[in-house]
Amino acid sequence: MGKSYAMALVNADVAATGTDLTLHVVGVERRAKVIDTSPYDPKGKAMRA
Repeated sequence: MGKSYAMALVNADVAATGTDLTLHVVGVERRAKVIDTSPYDPKGKAMRA
């Protein structure tokens, strides 16, 4: 998939697709964007590549 992905709970008012967000990952502030659908790798191939 070529990118890092994270899952986060956000308030409904900022959950629109395309919304730019800032979140903390292990104490480091990171830029993020709300995407429409989650990437799906049912066989886990990307994790084992």
